[in-house]
Amino acid sequence: MKYQKALIELLIYGDLVSIEVTTNKVLYEPGEDIAISVMVRGLVSTESIELVITKDSREITKRSLQVIPPESEIIDYVKVSDEGTYEIIAKCCNNEARVPIMIVKKPERPIKFVLVFHNHQPIHRYPNGHYHSPWAFHHTWFPEFQPIYDSGPYLLHARLINKYKVSVTYNLSPSLLWQWDDIIKNGAFLDIGDFLEYVGPWDSRVMLINEALSTYSRLAKENVIEVLTSFIAHPIAGYLIERFSLDELLRWELKVGKGVTKDVLGVDAVGMWLPELYFSEKLRDIICGEGIKYIVLDGVYHLGENIKDRSSLYKVYRHDCLTVFFRDTALSDLLSFQLNKASSIQEADVNARRLIIEIMLRRQYVGDGVVTMALDGENWMILPTPNPYAALLLEKIFLYLSRSRDDEYIDPARPSDLIRYAQEEIKEIPTTSWLGSPNKWLSERADIQTRLWSMAQIAINKWRIYEEVFGEDPELRMGLSMALDSDYYWAEFVNINHVGEWAYYVVKRVNDAFDSIIIRIKRINEHAEITISNRWIKDANLLLGVEAPETYMEYSIKVPSNSSESLMINGFTNVTISLLTPKSRTPVTRAIRIT
Repeated sequence: MKYQKALIELLIYGDLVSIEVTTNKVLYEPGEDIAISVMVRGLVSTESIELVITKDSREITKRSLQVIPPESEIIDYVKVSDEGTYEIIAKCCNNEARVPIMIVKKPERPIKFVLVFHNHQPIHRYPNGHYHSPWAFHHTWFPEFQPIYDSGPYLLHARLINKYKVSVTYNLSPSLLWQWDDIIKNGAFLDIGDFLEYVGPWDSRVMLINEALSTYSRLAKENVIEVLTSFIAHPIAGYLIERFSLDELLRWELKVGKGVTKDVLGVDAVGMWLPELYFSEKLRDIICGEGIKYIVLDGVYHLGENIKDRSSLYKVYRHDCLTVFFRDTALSDLLSFQLNKASSIQEADVNARRLIIEIMLRRQYVGDGVVTMALDGENWMILPTPNPYAALLLEKIFLYLSRSRDDEYIDPARPSDLIRYAQEEIKEIPTTSWLGSPNKWLSERADIQTRLWSMAQIAINKWRIYEEVFGEDPELRMGLSMALDSDYYWAEFVNINHVGEWAYYVVKRVNDAFDSIIIRIKRINEHAEITISNRWIKDANLLLGVEAPETYMEYSIKVPSNSSESLMINGFTNVTISLLTPKSRTPVTRAIRIT
């Protein structure tokens, strides 16, 4: 009989009937009223809906309710006394929907929970000022999540946090903020392929970017969100400092990035997002030197051998001048790579509940510590294609977090408020990324990546000799930072044009500078007057090497911009003159031999 009934329902309704079931929240105390809402659409006659509650696949209770066509929404209330995870199932017309809930006593103290979203875009810009990719703007103003939402992920985050007022930590990367600020103030030339599109500050789309920026800024001032800063570009800093010893460049990058966060967003950040979570001990003094108090690292690859038991992951650690929060990698990846695959309203709701329950299941290990979840803010919603149900999942997460906060189960917190809970010192942290190696940027596309790193090495070498002579040059440093942005070395997104253009910009600027150093030689009796002219925009500090048959002398010379300095030397024949950098003694020009 059951088989015949199911067959008849299938023939009548096919896929026309849809069922959605939800409850007002995820976490309930034993004996608390659970408000169950069931929506049935596509009915052609009055039907019975079966409402079942199960635990570990065992039926706990079941009841039957009537629904009438064409659609019905019914509310029912139940109570469950025993703790545990349950599933509420609504069945009708050969269709069903189910949602999980958790019955759990309130903890003595709510679980401290830090949620960190990394909202980032590299500066998709060529040296000529044209944007070769519009993603910093597109993922803000474009309605990628229709028919549910009318914006991109960056604006959606801002609107949802403004709605639910849940404490979330955002790395609004300085490179993303820089691009927003640029288009708001100056407009932007977007390279569309066959033509350039100019988007002016007055464009209605730019107004949406301004909305996102002003909303984040206000929420930060209201202490709803906490903002992390970072380097101005997006370098795999731990790798760069180990391989290339780029201490000074990275120090400058962080200073500039922190300044962008302050100037554009109005936030003097005390926390930092380390790009790709790529850490090295050599970065520690750089980070602390800019007033950064805490960072987030990976619980698998960075905490590693320091894990003694399951509670180790949830402690807040001191590491010399830093406080370190280790992300729960499994929890973070659950959202990034599994729950984000929601394909319906019902599934988005279920997956948000799964996340809340997963947080609560960690309560016995957390103690006075904190559950840290850290991941990209946008990629899990838009890759490989934008998913409106993943965006809905984000809203559901904020909704259920807000209700769990109000019920004192989970306490969404700002990391800066938890620094004082640092419980123990961690002495060593491995040099690695969230992936456990640099292979994603080095060898997965070795045919192209090897070329990129060769170009990078040339640019680095040129930059070094330039700064020996001319000192710090912000434009050159920015150009090198753009050439070293890790996003363009990532295997799936390698961009030889971007790296090549910026590496060439660095090399050309350095060559132009040294081509501006002119040597003239004048004979005065048996002496040679060497005149060095500097037509570059910065003062030059040089060594003049003079080699005679039996002697070699070096003279330090400072030549101000747009001026000349002269030096008289003994002898005029069989003399070789070299112009060198002052530290490494690298030749600046070809040696000149006077015969």
